[in-house]
Amino acid sequence: MSKLQGASSLSRRRQKKKEQQEVDQPKDKITTVATKRNVTTGAKPVSIRLSENNQADLNLWLQSLELEMGKKITAAKLIRGIIHMRDDIDKEALINAINAAN
Repeated sequence: MSKLQGASSLSRRRQKKKEQQEVDQPKDKITTVATKRNVTTGAKPVSIRLSENNQADLNLWLQSLELEMGKKITAAKLIRGIIHMRDDIDKEALINAINAAN
């Protein structure tokens, strides 16, 4: 008996798989679905002890930032933003402000 000639569903699947492997896939991702974000839920929280006046000042600052940005800003987001721009902050002015606050 001779082998059957023609396309079966199995041979079509094999052919399709070979064609897909031959197609060059782009190296850059179009979407960011699979990328991991900086997850902070497992990190231990850092507490900040502030006096009532300092807490009120912080809340006023956060409210003004929320009005400008149009979305919720927390103290943690504010601290992360300050950390991100630490190279742009004048260190002498920061040290003077820290000394004046104590």
